[in-house]
Amino acid sequence: MPVTQILLLRHGDRQPWSLNPATGEYSSREPFPTGLPADPPLAPGGVSQSEETAKHLSSYLKEHADQGRLRIYSSLFYRCPETLRPSVVALRDTVGDSSIGLSNLQVRGETGIGEWFGRAWFIQPRPGDAAQLRKFFPWVDENYKPKSTPADKGEKIHELHDRVAKALALVTEDVDNEFAAAGKGDQEVTLLFCSHAAAIIASGRALTGNVPTDYDEIDFKCFTSGISRFVRKKVPAAGEAYFNDDWRNSGGVAGGWDCELNSDTSHLSGGPQNGWHFQGDQAFDSYEAASKMGVTELSGSRDP
Repeated sequence: MPVTQILLLRHGDRQPWSLNPATGEYSSREPFPTGLPADPPLAPGGVSQSEETAKHLSSYLKEHADQGRLRIYSSLFYRCPETLRPSVVALRDTVGDSSIGLSNLQVRGETGIGEWFGRAWFIQPRPGDAAQLRKFFPWVDENYKPKSTPADKGEKIHELHDRVAKALALVTEDVDNEFAAAGKGDQEVTLLFCSHAAAIIASGRALTGNVPTDYDEIDFKCFTSGISRFVRKKVPAAGEAYFNDDWRNSGGVAGGWDCELNSDTSHLSGGPQNGWHFQGDQAFDSYEAASKMGVTELSGSRDP
């Protein structure tokens, strides 16, 4: 079975932003690299976390990278490729000048694992596209086409889960097919995803098929720069879909997975930090609805 393991990495600690729900306007205290107010870079502590993560991943994934058995995916919000940068640079160094090896280590920008802002009456933020991010991260793959995309005005929690489940299933199917077409269907392949707290929790549920009735239940953890590891149970049989609308009853997308690490932070000197979990839908379909909940301003420092 080609894809045997998935690693989920949450981005490092980041700088904050604010939202005025009366206007739908996001703002920040200082300009961010992409010029988008809800697209912050890492905070200094997050940069340190990314460097410590790189020491771990560049060792753990070295053989996978050397042998072309690693594929990397990232949310297109700046903090995710920034978190990956030290790891990607170190792994690309291990393959030397091999054009095939370097091509395999391009980072594929997947909006299906992007940020969750909740449902709103206004247009929610979008990240820059791959071409824009290549100005900062030249190893982002500008030819990759994402598998799923959030709705313009955001999503409720169940819609986020659907979006993430679809992305993970179709990415896995793509890579399975890639290796099968190359006559390498017996190789064991690892997928590394860098994403956000809400999407990582939803990913754990989509991969294992363990979706709680109460979405606020604390099950899958998501500390900044924490790493979760999932091992595949089986490949879908011929003709069996990797993803369908009834995925919650499928035992996990793309054949199902077991969780072996749940946001592990043993590689970080500061240990687990900035944990997060769902606390309702965060759906503001109108400013009036938000005001009734006492919301007059939202700070990105509390969001995923």
